[in-house]
Amino acid sequence: MQDTSQRPQPQNPRDVSRSAAEWFAHLLDDSATPNDLADFRAWLQADPSHAAAYADIERLWLGAGMVPDKSEPTRLSRRKLLKTGSAFVVVASSALATAAYLRPLPADFRTGTGETRTVTLPDGSTAELSTASAISLAYTITQRVVTLVEGEVFFTVAKDSSRPFVVNAGPLKTVALGTQFSVSAEDDRIVVAVAEHSVRVSSPFEAIDVQEGQSIVFANDRISTPSETDVGSRLSWRDGKLVFISTPLEDAVRALSKWRPGKMIVMDTALARRPVTVIVDVRRAGSILQTLENGLPIRVATYSPWLALIYPR
Repeated sequence: MQDTSQRPQPQNPRDVSRSAAEWFAHLLDDSATPNDLADFRAWLQADPSHAAAYADIERLWLGAGMVPDKSEPTRLSRRKLLKTGSAFVVVASSALATAAYLRPLPADFRTGTGETRTVTLPDGSTAELSTASAISLAYTITQRVVTLVEGEVFFTVAKDSSRPFVVNAGPLKTVALGTQFSVSAEDDRIVVAVAEHSVRVSSPFEAIDVQEGQSIVFANDRISTPSETDVGSRLSWRDGKLVFISTPLEDAVRALSKWRPGKMIVMDTALARRPVTVIVDVRRAGSILQTLENGLPIRVATYSPWLALIYPR
């Protein structure tokens, strides 16, 4: 990405909006680097109009219900995203024409931002969907298969020895050997945590059993060694709370951003890495920023419901 923070910033509102659209498109791309994020922070800080323009892009994008279709075999190109982002700025109504490229992922059950839902599956098992999560089902007389489309789901599995209960998440396959576990798709990794009994997790390259109170992480085509996990804290979202214990602030903010619309950005690198301990009631999405500001040494600059910048206090 060209370093827009090092050149004179455009004062024309349309140029500022186009730059905001370019940044928005680039940050959706998997090729964005930590240096890109640093340049983006510098661009936001260069002029108050930049943050306001970026907030407008977030509002238009989310308001139109436009999300990348991860089920497509090929990711959207950055050029297409740039074109789409610019369309939001130049003529907002033309963004709706991109729905053929950007549509909700197919699923049998899903939740929106800040929403949770418990569904009873055809075999009597239950699936508790966290925020912005989705699953699809494929039940037959010989097997019970659930595909995690996105997000995180906690399963309580009904016993049926004649039909294995399988959860697919990308290339990772989890087979229930007991009753309660969660599967979560988080950025470029998949996490499986077991609350009761055990599961067998396998990829095209290896397989491993995960016991009660343990979790594994699948990333870079490898399954980690099972580690002891505070499953109760990890699954605290089921009780309407997120618990962070000595967690880098940027990781906490990333997790919390799934529970409210728009974007939260930590603007200071040292602050982003600072460990924090905090409990946040995600059932009150509108108070998340206030909770952070009251409990942590931070200052939040809110440009709209769609963009909040976090600074050291």
